[in-house]
Amino acid sequence: MKFLNLNKVLCLSAHPDDTEYGVLGSMISCGDTLFDVVVLSNGGDFDVTTGNSRFGECQWIWDRLQNVHGTCLEFTCVKDSPEDFWVNHLENNFDIKGYDAILSLPRHDSHFEHRMVNHISKALLRGISTGLITYRTPSTLEEWIPNYYVEIDDLLLDAKIKDLRDGFSSQKDKLYFQEQSIKSFHTNYQCSKVGVGYVEQFRIERLYG
Repeated sequence: MKFLNLNKVLCLSAHPDDTEYGVLGSMISCGDTLFDVVVLSNGGDFDVTTGNSRFGECQWIWDRLQNVHGTCLEFTCVKDSPEDFWVNHLENNFDIKGYDAILSLPRHDSHFEHRMVNHISKALLRGISTGLITYRTPSTLEEWIPNYYVEIDDLLLDAKIKDLRDGFSSQKDKLYFQEQSIKSFHTNYQCSKVGVGYVEQFRIERLYG
């Protein structure tokens, strides 16, 4: 199965675990889509877990999936460089036009570095037909309204929870990495009204056929 019938997507992540927390179930279930993950920093300021060891946590997840490839850029904080630096760096190192879409973080987010990544993503798409899809994370605000859902059945959710907690061992004591928090993250009232249980949530910002 493909994710939105796309062949190849570029996933931009401000920090280790952003993409995996929001998208891992889709990566597992949509094995005919290639997901290239780019992590811009190794954690950020004021986080005692920040460091290159967190890149190894990402790699542990990626190595388990044949359709997922990852790159970790060795920067401590996204905010330490201006947006034009990031745009130039990504354009010079990745063929943005070669992707069907960018999976990015929402502009409606309480984490300012997530908002930066959203701005960077939009700049990368100027003048080209690559699509833009945003994915939900624990810091996404209620103003962000999803319009596409990938159902995650009980077995897949259990597998995702295990992979997240086993892979990102530096984070497993944080509240949002507790099993019940992860399960709650995957619920949506509108989906439950039509009999769909756990989901990963996305917003299609633009997508060309």
